[in-house]
Amino acid sequence: MFLENFKNNYDKLSVSEQEVIDYLMKQEHLESLTLKQIGSDTFLSSSTVIRACKKLGYHTFNDLRYDLRLTKEIQNQSGSSHLSSFEELKKQLTVEFTQTMSMCSEPDFDYFAENLIKARRIFCLGVGSSYMAMSDFNRKLKLVNLWSNDYFEHYSIKRIADIATQKDVVLVFSLSAKNDEVNQSIFSAKQNGAQILSITSLGNDFLSQVSDAVIYVYDAPKKHAKLRSRLMFNLVGTLLFEIILEKLQTGN
Repeated sequence: MFLENFKNNYDKLSVSEQEVIDYLMKQEHLESLTLKQIGSDTFLSSSTVIRACKKLGYHTFNDLRYDLRLTKEIQNQSGSSHLSSFEELKKQLTVEFTQTMSMCSEPDFDYFAENLIKARRIFCLGVGSSYMAMSDFNRKLKLVNLWSNDYFEHYSIKRIADIATQKDVVLVFSLSAKNDEVNQSIFSAKQNGAQILSITSLGNDFLSQVSDAVIYVYDAPKKHAKLRSRLMFNLVGTLLFEIILEKLQTGN
C-alpha cells in the first residue's frame, strides 16, 4: 500500500523528491498525469520523479501511480451523494481508521513503549486539537506510576527545553507542527539530549526529521477534521498504552 511505503521510506527522499511525492498526493486525476506534466508543474526533472519512485519501493512511475490511485479511491469511497451525513461520517471514519492501522507496526510501538517505561521523566506535549488525546494519554501513564506531565500552554512548553535531559523523553502529539515557538522548544530539548518521540501525520517534515522515532496517523483534509484527528490520536494512544501495560506486567 502506498501509505505504508511512504511512511517507511520518506526519510530517504531528498527535498526535491519529497516535493514530487507531495505534488502527486495532491493530484485528483493521476491516470492522465505524465512525467512531462509533473516536470512542468514542479520545475523538476523526470529523473527526480523516477528516483523518488524507486526510493519508495516502486520499479516505475506507473507502479507508484497505480498504488496511489488505489489509496485515493479508498479515501474517497465515502463521497456518495446519496448517503446521509451520519452514514458519510461513518465511512470517512472507517477510512481513517483503516489507513492509520495499516501504518502501525509492532516494532514502532515496542520502541515507544520501552523508551517511555525506562525514561526518568516523560513530557507529554500537545496543543490545539491534539491536547485532549495527549492529556488522556498522560493521565494513563500516571495510573501506572510513570513520571509524566502534560504541557499545552506555550509558556510551560518553552520550559521543557530548560529542564529536559538525556534521561527524559518528550512525547509530542501534533498533526501539523506549524507553531514555530513550539517547534523551537522541541528542537532545543533535542539539543539538550532529550529523546523526542512523536505521534503525527504523514508529511510532517519537521517532526519526521527531529524525532528519534515516529508513529504516524492518517489525517484527511475533510469536514470534522479535528474530531477525526482526535480519534486517530486516541486510537494510537490506546494501543500504545496497552503495550506499555503488557510490558510492565510481564517485565519484557
